[in-house]
Amino acid sequence: MKYSLKPASKSDKAFLDMLRRQAYRKLFDATWGEWNEDRHLQHFAQTWEAGAITLIVANRLPVGMIQVLEAGDEVELAEIQILPDQQNLGLGTRVMEDVIDSARKRHKRLSLHLGLKNVGAYRLYKRLGFRDVRRSETHIFMEHDSIEDGGS
Repeated sequence: MKYSLKPASKSDKAFLDMLRRQAYRKLFDATWGEWNEDRHLQHFAQTWEAGAITLIVANRLPVGMIQVLEAGDEVELAEIQILPDQQNLGLGTRVMEDVIDSARKRHKRLSLHLGLKNVGAYRLYKRLGFRDVRRSETHIFMEHDSIEDGGS
């Protein structure tokens, strides 16, 4: 699936809020038993404040977002969200392959964390070469061996 990336601006905040609500509703219910508006608003504000948010655009419409944070020789995939009706079409795989390729080419370690109950994303990340590093009560922390394999 073809896509493009567009830096998010303040005018995209309403879309990003709606996206997060749709993408995370089931995960929040499974993890914490129900949606928590205060938790959502707090996390949304923290995500926005961290910056580096990019819209994922397909067919000229925003269908998701990705937030990639970089520090030194590390790249953290902080967020990736895709509208539920656009999931399981190969878009997430394509975006992730490009993130992995970019980190590999720049010799940077790639990490992410995801909710324990996010089984679909976990399967995707394992298939793409991520490995578990540790777990908390609610999250799995993973790294990709992109620079340890000699860049191949």
